[in-house]
Amino acid sequence: LEILIINNLLITAYMKRTLIVCSLALLSFIPVSAQFSWGLRGGLNLVNNDITAVSKESASSKDSYTGFFFGPMAEVQVPIIGIGVDVAALYSQKGVELPDTSTMKNQSLSIPLSLKYSLGLGNFAAVYFAAGPQLDFRIGDLNTSFNDGNEVKDFALEKSSWSINVGAGVKLINHIQAGINYNIPVSKEGAVKVIDNPTPGAVIDNEPVDFKSSTLQFSLTWTF
Repeated sequence: LEILIINNLLITAYMKRTLIVCSLALLSFIPVSAQFSWGLRGGLNLVNNDITAVSKESASSKDSYTGFFFGPMAEVQVPIIGIGVDVAALYSQKGVELPDTSTMKNQSLSIPLSLKYSLGLGNFAAVYFAAGPQLDFRIGDLNTSFNDGNEVKDFALEKSSWSINVGAGVKLINHIQAGINYNIPVSKEGAVKVIDNPTPGAVIDNEPVDFKSSTLQFSLTWTF
């Protein structure tokens, strides 16, 4: 267990360092003539929680849950070639419905960094494609327990995780961006394990089962 904890800490530290190095590397290729803009971004999280491996009893009857995100963003773009970097700091909330009808809130400070390519369709419109890594730092409660039939289970979120974003969208009148993004988890987001079984003579298998959640996002951005 100690080895697994150390490995998780090393992986998280490595990904944080990789994100910083990628940011500096991308910014180093941006010429002085690049255009800088900043703004506010908000949207919806449509989540598919992969907790079906826990057990048939503990898996929820629903697959998707709706949350939201919002926060500041900044973008640097090279006008002629259309390549730029997009970074944001977003408060993100996703819901996880538990078998006892309660809900576990997965709240994070999300920092997505994307390499962005824009293709102009005239003076007032363009389409863009974006991809890059994202780091999520959990805020709020990390643990909750719920009654799953004859078992009491613990639902625990990781303090941080990372994922990959792939998306596309449109830019309108130089200020509005509407996009769709698919967030693909790379590291685990949490684990579920049995912490109590009140049935006499029952054998408790409290080995934690990891889970991830992919997210389809719809966003709207206003830049200044």
